[in-house]
Amino acid sequence: MGSIVLLDLMGGVALLLWGLHMVLTGVLRAFGPDLRRILGKAISNRFTAFGAGLGLTALLQSSTATGLMTASLAADGTVSLVSALAIMLGANVGTTLIVQFLSFDISAAAPVMFVVGLITFRLGGSSSLIKALGRIAIGLGLILLALHILLDTLAPAEQAPAVRALLASITNDPVLCIVIATALTWAAHSSVAVVLLVMSLAFSQFVTPEAALALVLGANLGSACPSSDDLRQMAV
Repeated sequence: MGSIVLLDLMGGVALLLWGLHMVLTGVLRAFGPDLRRILGKAISNRFTAFGAGLGLTALLQSSTATGLMTASLAADGTVSLVSALAIMLGANVGTTLIVQFLSFDISAAAPVMFVVGLITFRLGGSSSLIKALGRIAIGLGLILLALHILLDTLAPAEQAPAVRALLASITNDPVLCIVIATALTWAAHSSVAVVLLVMSLAFSQFVTPEAALALVLGANLGSACPSSDDLRQMAV
């Protein structure tokens, strides 16, 4: 029972990561050349920089990607330190809003997103923009489906004491929680995915509120770890 639950859990996490990857690459393929230019123009003051960070993170479904763009602009001298900090603050707020939105039970919309995405992608023809929009819709459907799978997997897992004991032993130490979440975020290139996973675990009471806080802290720390080459790899 425990091995089956863990296998289903890993499958749900893999599906969630792939859905986030499809949304990110779809947005980059559709609007990639303009995102850097828009971000560069939205730094006239701290408030617009904050709004740009929030909006870009909501669009990309990844504060990591926003952070990489901001770091690139800061390294070129296009963005000042104050504006860069405002953008990253907006990116963190954007991550929170994404997780809050996805926490609602909207899994019924997943089949609709799949159908719309497939039709859009197949009818896109030679238009890379329309195909990218279809890719985004499919990615959103995968995210909703993955969250539904995670919650359905964790709900009956109370009958698997081995799973609960394993998670309790891992999340018993706050420092270890931070390290694990940091490593997972670095590997996944998305703090949103890790925070959504933590949300699912906390909702099913597999982790304590203290452990969930430490895991979210590690996810935010891990979003600052990827190198500037990672954004190009995510766009493949």
